[in-house]
Amino acid sequence: MRKTYSYNEAVKILGGRDHPVIAAMDKVLGGALLVGSLGLWEVLDLFDAKPDFIRLSNELISKISAKHRGVSRYTRTQQLHAAHAVLVMTAFFEAFEEQQVRVPLTLADRDLVAEFNPWTRDLPLPSAGRPYEENLWGLRAVYHDLGRVLSDALTGLVAWDALDETGRDRLQHTARLVVPARALEKYQELLGQLAAEYPEIRFWCAIEDGRSVRKALVRLEDVLRETTADLVPELRLAELAGAYRGALSRPLVKAAEVPEGVRIPSLADAYVDPRFQVVIGTEQGASPSLLAWWDDVAVHDDLHAYLVGYLTSPEALSAPLLVLGDPGSGKSVLTEMLAARLPASDFAVVRVELRGTPVDADLKRQIEHGLHTLLHEPVSWAEFSRKAGGALPVVVLDGFDELLQSTGVSQSRYLTVIAEFQQTLIGMGRPAVFVVTSRISVCAGLELPPGTHVVRLLPFSEDQVRGWLDVWNAVNTPLPAQTVLQYPDLASQPLLLLMLALYDAVDSSFQRDHLSMSQGQLYERLLARFARREVTKDETDRSDADLDDDVEFELERLSVVALGMFNRGAQWVAEHQVTSDLAQLLDLGSPERRTGTRTPLSAGETVLGRFFFVQKTEAVREDKTKLRTYEFLHATFGEYLVARFVWARLLELREEDRARSKRKSAADDSELYSVLSCAALTTSKPVLDFLREFAQTSDRHGLADLVVRLLGARDETRRSRGGYAPVPLPDSVRDAKYLLNLVVLVLVLRVSCHADELGLTLDDWRRLTLFWKSRLSAAEWGSVVTWFWVKRDTDRHFAVSLSNRSPERPADWLLMAEPYVTLDEVSVTLRDAVTPLASSQNIEVTAALIELAATPVENCVPALRRLAEADTAMELIVIEGGTRLGRGADDLAIFDLMPGAGAGWHDVACLEAWLRLSEQGFRFEDAQAAVLEDYLANRELQEVFQRRPDLVKRARAAAAEQGFEWQPPESPQSPPAPSH
Repeated sequence: MRKTYSYNEAVKILGGRDHPVIAAMDKVLGGALLVGSLGLWEVLDLFDAKPDFIRLSNELISKISAKHRGVSRYTRTQQLHAAHAVLVMTAFFEAFEEQQVRVPLTLADRDLVAEFNPWTRDLPLPSAGRPYEENLWGLRAVYHDLGRVLSDALTGLVAWDALDETGRDRLQHTARLVVPARALEKYQELLGQLAAEYPEIRFWCAIEDGRSVRKALVRLEDVLRETTADLVPELRLAELAGAYRGALSRPLVKAAEVPEGVRIPSLADAYVDPRFQVVIGTEQGASPSLLAWWDDVAVHDDLHAYLVGYLTSPEALSAPLLVLGDPGSGKSVLTEMLAARLPASDFAVVRVELRGTPVDADLKRQIEHGLHTLLHEPVSWAEFSRKAGGALPVVVLDGFDELLQSTGVSQSRYLTVIAEFQQTLIGMGRPAVFVVTSRISVCAGLELPPGTHVVRLLPFSEDQVRGWLDVWNAVNTPLPAQTVLQYPDLASQPLLLLMLALYDAVDSSFQRDHLSMSQGQLYERLLARFARREVTKDETDRSDADLDDDVEFELERLSVVALGMFNRGAQWVAEHQVTSDLAQLLDLGSPERRTGTRTPLSAGETVLGRFFFVQKTEAVREDKTKLRTYEFLHATFGEYLVARFVWARLLELREEDRARSKRKSAADDSELYSVLSCAALTTSKPVLDFLREFAQTSDRHGLADLVVRLLGARDETRRSRGGYAPVPLPDSVRDAKYLLNLVVLVLVLRVSCHADELGLTLDDWRRLTLFWKSRLSAAEWGSVVTWFWVKRDTDRHFAVSLSNRSPERPADWLLMAEPYVTLDEVSVTLRDAVTPLASSQNIEVTAALIELAATPVENCVPALRRLAEADTAMELIVIEGGTRLGRGADDLAIFDLMPGAGAGWHDVACLEAWLRLSEQGFRFEDAQAAVLEDYLANRELQEVFQRRPDLVKRARAAAAEQGFEWQPPESPQSPPAPSH
């Protein structure tokens, strides 16, 4: 389907020659409408017949078809699209008729206006992805362009020459301004009438009908049933619809995962329509994976209205809808609700879980695999779409991110392939809508076809959390919203909110103890509670001590998973990587694994397959081998477990150190080294915060003493680096990261340390920090500079501590702060010298200004050019350039660098520059600067002359030299005092 129609195309879609209204309209136009030769000549010819034309157009709109019920969804969408196009042009001519313009035409006029043909131009269609006001703004531009075209045509008529100046101005004003403005008003009137009969139009334009909004996308179903084509769904569609609607009564959690005595609401009862943002792919740079991309995008809470408008519009047939969200944000559940709520008579939904499709399957095979799974029989896509009757196929491809994560294969053109397939289907007369879901963090580099709608699901608001808890509390021991909302990171995600509710439902311990719990203690209790439930499922007879040991081992294994993500610098980890890590760190299982249909579970599957706060993604190869990756529903779970594991290794090493033989200098730190030599702890604020929390209840002095001794042995030959190597790194890089993390641990334990407490001299510190800088990545080194706070100390060389917070720092700040971390004397001296200037300007501007200050005036142009190329305020370039004008430099080159050609320069320095140039005989050409007379006449110079009366005489002389008389601008008279 065309994204837009012209008037000619629209009237043909609405009935063609056989439609009585169109036949009458074609007669009015002399037969030019249906043969496609309608041009502006016929438009002008309508000046006498336009009442009949407008009447017929309105009649055509009101009778889209003799019977709009019983037609397919695709046909109905085409008809409404065409009716809208007719409405757009009708509104323009109604507005023109109101102006009572009378223009006599002659045969000589025909060739002059033949080139104008507004009837074949594409007319805009409202988009459900834009606010109503924005849709109107686009139409306003169309009407103004139509008015301009009409005005241009009128100026070419013979009658134009007979008009006087007043008549011409009136006619142009009418065509260019009055008619477009009035046309927009008429359009809104006609649109309201059309929307009253056809609800789809209302939602295309993002106009809600004012009725109360029901949750769980019930309003989506209500509205679409108002617009249904009343067709009887084919048997397969009815079967699918029944299966989809069955999901509405499904409990949120499987019975096996529910503590005894807890009642779980159904999906239909508990589902909360999410807030969302939407952009159209061509409207912004295609970077939806960047959170900053969404900063200025409006937030909406009427998802049902958007979906109605989108699914019934032509836009949905030419590009896919991409739904993005974080883990646990409800993307998959949204697709289940969508499948359950769409009327089977109008929409043939095929919901495909991509995790279950072969990873090397093309798009058509993915759909057919989904159909096979849903219908339990092989069905081709062609057969399915042909037998859909009048229902419009809606293909939901859920979990695009799972293909990317599990296979590691880039599919950047996936959406483009879908759009191309949609175009092919339209050409075959079997159009389809496609919806794709993905995590927002996975879609970097994804190619967005023109017109792609991108929807981002947002976390719950406070009101939504309260609404969800109302449903939960109706069937369980009430959990107060004010308790949950103290943990917004957890409460705002649907799955994590459910986890909090399940945790509290056992004994209300969450709401009882939350005021006395730190964030780390809450995470420990949550994780331990779910680990305990998983351990006890096997019904093995254990003592309390054994049960505690088994729970701790579960958490240890989860910690290895978290550490694998942290050390690899990724948000997820593959199953085979988990299995390898568990073998290396906990001696659990084997990193090697056989493949086949009866392959025993790996250690990775065993540890991760049963925790619902761990998100599993999956893809399947042709040989039935499953490729899995894992990710925590909330990143802070992983960060807590990383800190927990590091702290546990440190405590274990402390115990070994206490038990060691006194003949040994230190305990073997190979395990701690292997854990802490892959990633800098400074890259994660939550990890550091959790480590600080652990330190509060630990033997700070003893642990710090151990770490300082490990740091002191840094130059000794390392006996072992352990077998754990999640990422391949040179030994020097691992050594640098390990030493850095040891210093971090000391600072976590002691808060602040002087040089002697670290066992370091000033030279040791300089060598150590430069070693870090040379071996760490730019991001890791930047995190060191951000976190470390180093102060010189006269008696004890220096003191170092960790910042209380780690805000985002600009690159310039890091560059200026680095010398105070490395304590390099030369860098510190230079840094101190430029600090006053750099505090108000960025580094590039600072460097350019320093160069400019050191450059003779006659050679200043390159330095000025450098300043202009930096991220500089225009006023600064004007001032620096102006002070050098007329002093022996290349004045023309300086003018070229100064913005605005001097017209807006109104300070003393610039005025003096003007006068110097005039006094030296400079020619004020328009190409370089404003004429001096215009400049001096600017009233904004009044304040300058008041401050510097000596410049008045020079200005008067300069004016006389240029051949004009000038008087300084007078001060505005003070307003009279108010009378009493």
